[in-house]
Amino acid sequence: MLAGVASTSLSYPQQTPSLKDVVRRVEHYVASYGEQASIFVCAERYTQATARSADEVRATRTLTSDFAIVKADAIHGWMGFRDVLDVDGRRVVDREDRLLRVLMASEGRYDEARRLSDESARYNIGSIDRNFNVPTAALFFFVPDNHDRFRFSARGPAADGAWAIAFRERSKPTLIRTPEGRSIASAGTLHVLPATGAVVRTVLQVDSDADGVKGTGRIDVRYARVEAFDAWLPASMDETFEISPRKGEWSRVTGHAEYSGCRRFTTSARVK
Repeated sequence: MLAGVASTSLSYPQQTPSLKDVVRRVEHYVASYGEQASIFVCAERYTQATARSADEVRATRTLTSDFAIVKADAIHGWMGFRDVLDVDGRRVVDREDRLLRVLMASEGRYDEARRLSDESARYNIGSIDRNFNVPTAALFFFVPDNHDRFRFSARGPAADGAWAIAFRERSKPTLIRTPEGRSIASAGTLHVLPATGAVVRTVLQVDSDADGVKGTGRIDVRYARVEAFDAWLPASMDETFEISPRKGEWSRVTGHAEYSGCRRFTTSARVK
């Protein structure tokens, strides 16, 4: 006669993934992000401001745009694209023709990627030239093909469980370059969910010192999960760029963008 049955269950602590594992998950996430996010368009409200040490001149500009992700076949990847609808409340009159040129009049050249970036930066203000001030610029650095381009180091988990991973570019030519082609190395921090590799924040920093002109830049992008689409999409972007052409002089550009009203994009756009 069986008087009783004793049972027990053993639980083991979940193994913490290595930095290498998490970086690989990030790369897999980014590689598939374009396919997923390219079906969405978000409204962008983007305010820029400029200031200079030499005088009291200060300028501001507010852009209202649609932000989308499009496929650029020439670079075998994805790019964020800003379609500006109005500037300081004034409607952009050539918008429809410009979109047609940007999205369909490609001839398969590598410089089509540069053309996309330049169009997104068309209404930038200030004396600091930059065409990578779109929220997903840093995100798309981390595709698998770029793995050996960066050095990574873990900075530990945050209160929300995300990992902060520092990165520094070590290969030339770099992904960001001056109009003359000079390399500018990028560095910064990725904030990622280690279990999935989802990127919830990117902080991109650049520094240059050429011909006596020092320059620094920082773009901080935060992502938010949009439950309706089961996707992490840009929520905000903050930027600061400054150059010092001479001792005691400086020019600065700052910007803040917010993203809302994300909707499904019903027309496929591809730059070939």
